[in-house]
Amino acid sequence: MENKFTFRQFWELSEIYTAPLNLFLILMGVSIAMDQFDWGISLNLFLYGLILIIFHVTANIFNHYMDYKNASDQHYREVTNVIGREKLSLKFVRNLYLICLFIAFLLGVWLVLRTNIIVGILGLIGFYIGLFYSYGKHPLNSLPIAEVLTGTTSGFFIPVIGFYLAIDGKIEVTPFMIFEVFILCLPLSMMMFNNLLANNTSDLEEDVKNGRKTLVYYLGKKTAVSVLLIVFAISYLLLPIFVFLGIAPWPILILFLFLPKSIQGLKIYQQKQDKAITFPIVLKTMSLVMIGYPLLYFIGSLIHQL
Repeated sequence: MENKFTFRQFWELSEIYTAPLNLFLILMGVSIAMDQFDWGISLNLFLYGLILIIFHVTANIFNHYMDYKNASDQHYREVTNVIGREKLSLKFVRNLYLICLFIAFLLGVWLVLRTNIIVGILGLIGFYIGLFYSYGKHPLNSLPIAEVLTGTTSGFFIPVIGFYLAIDGKIEVTPFMIFEVFILCLPLSMMMFNNLLANNTSDLEEDVKNGRKTLVYYLGKKTAVSVLLIVFAISYLLLPIFVFLGIAPWPILILFLFLPKSIQGLKIYQQKQDKAITFPIVLKTMSLVMIGYPLLYFIGSLIHQL
């Protein structure tokens, strides 16, 4: 094994380029608090964002590490997985994610001390799912619940903690408020679900070789693609309903301007599910909602403040 570790290898191992999506999830929670209740930007929100980015890096490094160790397919270990392909030291990769995890945990403890135990409980649930996604004899990424569980955790838990920190004790948070945040975050959870579903659809043959029986394994590729399209359609149908009910500002409807291009891309994916060619199209399509929805909600909230 080679000891040299370059930034390019870190870039691929940590997938840090996907970390900024977490900030838009936080923005969603802050925007809801801004639109409907008293709110405020505080050190706690910046601290929370930093924790998310570091833990995002930690979880990705850990997932690559465990996927490499658990893989039974030699081609996956030597070619597909970045650790084998780049001949990285397993000890070095393990130490790297442990250091990142330790930093994220310390910052998390500091955030809990600055807030309360509720933030700690939600954070621990997120830590657990993030790490056990690929850990253990039957990791989450080998089970048919992975897409739903991970999509809900990322699409709802991250915004709701952002919402809670934005409220920052100014008013009492009720179960109804949390339920409303959950409903408003459904499009984000659905996009996360679709990202994982598309990824597992493209990786079906490889997953089977490595003993991972995801939701796609039970549905089959054709049905999995149909589910993805249905979930995508529902997420868009929710937007005008939110506006009609008065729980979301009208600028979120601007997303419909990008719908024709998104449909065109999904038609290409529907014809062929390929990790290198068509999966990136799905990522771009879902990321458009994951970035555009919180951003437009935030803009609408600013307009509402005028």
